[in-house]
Amino acid sequence: MNMRMSTASFYEDAVRDFNDMQASIAKSMKQISSGNKLTSPADNPSAAAQVLITRQASSLNTQYGVNRQNAATSLNTADGMLSGVTRLMQSLASQIVEAGSGALNASDKATMAQQFQSQLDQLMNLANSKDANGNYLFSGTATSTAPYATSSNGAQYNGNQVVQMLQADSSQQLAVTVAGSTIFGNIQVSPHAYFGTPDANNTSAAAISFGTVTDPAAVTLDNYSITFTSPTTYDITNTSTGASISTGNAYTSGAPITIAGVQFNIANGTNPAAPNNVPAAGDQFSVQPGKQNIFQALTNVITALKQPTVTAAGQTNFANSIAQANSSINASLNNVLTVRGQLGNSLQQIASLDNVGDTVGLAYQSALGTLENINLAETISKLSQEQLTYQTAQKAFATIAQTLSGLMGTLR
Repeated sequence: MNMRMSTASFYEDAVRDFNDMQASIAKSMKQISSGNKLTSPADNPSAAAQVLITRQASSLNTQYGVNRQNAATSLNTADGMLSGVTRLMQSLASQIVEAGSGALNASDKATMAQQFQSQLDQLMNLANSKDANGNYLFSGTATSTAPYATSSNGAQYNGNQVVQMLQADSSQQLAVTVAGSTIFGNIQVSPHAYFGTPDANNTSAAAISFGTVTDPAAVTLDNYSITFTSPTTYDITNTSTGASISTGNAYTSGAPITIAGVQFNIANGTNPAAPNNVPAAGDQFSVQPGKQNIFQALTNVITALKQPTVTAAGQTNFANSIAQANSSINASLNNVLTVRGQLGNSLQQIASLDNVGDTVGLAYQSALGTLENINLAETISKLSQEQLTYQTAQKAFATIAQTLSGLMGTLR
């Protein structure tokens, strides 16, 4: 009975041992075939956990790289468009100087008005540029909305002020969109809060100065008009709301006029050709915030070029419009150059982060290699030893099994 139990136990142990050796051989062969020493998490749970963490970190680093590529594409596209805007602005600045030289006749001005209109159209097209995916570049995050639409004042901004950000690495975000209002609008045409413009139909040559803030708390962003009812009285209207601000205000030549915390002078030396002209009844002056968009500035120039300048009032209005347009275009050019400088800084940051990302990526690959990759020579040697052990065990088992079989036959 004991002999039979021992024999059964021998066979069971042998089967278990052979199964273990076969599993070990199969594992070594799989490692050689795949080049990976972790054929299952059970092989080395700690290393398997480290591999998972490292792969996640490597995948995140790769995604940051993709984000940076997308950001660089957007920024380079925007800068390319703004390069065209820069050249156009530089051309406009030169033409404005020519327009104000006093050497143009009526025909010359008409031709120049057409040129400015063509360039205004070009500028509008550039401002409404799209990227390769069909998204508007300068609408903020409202990328499906054209940023600018033609209006009576040149153009109306329809985008938003929100800047789209992309995660460039674990701790840094980069702006990949630019609000058009910061490029083409928000132009400070003077160091003052407001500027004034004489109406083209004024009968006097009186000019109006830039505004000087005297009460910052009272300043608004509304537009106003000053209408002279006589050489010594005027009314003020808020043209943004249509509300009458005051009527029958007394006026003394050269004395300041204050509107919403901003002070202006009329006929106080602002027109060198007629420094002491007094406004006539019916003369009107518009007063606007000192910031405007370039489309409005160009529209004002086109309008001025189309107006007759045979009277002193017409000449004054034209000179004032040219001076304001010159300030606006130069300020707008500075805006564009400032934005391009910001885009350039962002592209430099991307290049620097790419270098860091590449280095980190190589470190992750090296760590994964250490955790996963087999030593081929060692693994092949181990497989050969396992196969030799298996073959030796098979021979030994066959010999012992034959002996046991003979003994069992004798006992019977």
